[in-house]
Amino acid sequence: MIIRNIRAQNPGVPILTRSHSRLDREALLEAGASEIVQPELEASATMIRHALDYLKLPADQASAYLERFHEAVGTAQLVPSVAQTPLPDVHEFEVDGPPLADQSLRQARIRERFGVTVVAVRRHSGELLVNRPADTVVNAGDKIRVFGLREQIVNFTPARNQKRTAI
Repeated sequence: MIIRNIRAQNPGVPILTRSHSRLDREALLEAGASEIVQPELEASATMIRHALDYLKLPADQASAYLERFHEAVGTAQLVPSVAQTPLPDVHEFEVDGPPLADQSLRQARIRERFGVTVVAVRRHSGELLVNRPADTVVNAGDKIRVFGLREQIVNFTPARNQKRTAI
């Protein structure tokens, strides 16, 4: 309501706000916010940046990696990669049964086993759950969105036999 009132009084004023969820983010954008900061997403990006600095990844590659991370997680949109250097990709896999169905992300140990990170779970109902905790249970009919290097995604063998959508 505040954003709508400000926007009505001054349509051109920049409005910066923060949001803790994707749904709130969408509502704030619809109300007229210019830019929205998601603290948890920014904290994750900062931690990734520090890790990439520690690993001595060149600045241009680290920047491109963080841009892909924001695209994959922050906006909850799937964006095709056009990079010439090996950058992370986002793929969505349908879970249609074992070995992933009916267990938590922690139990599946996807990151530890394959190096990819589950950045979202799309429930069979269509609900998109972004940046889920490790105790999130994946059910048959759900889709999991993973973020990683192409080689890691190819090696993601539990999902290789399941329907895969390249993004």
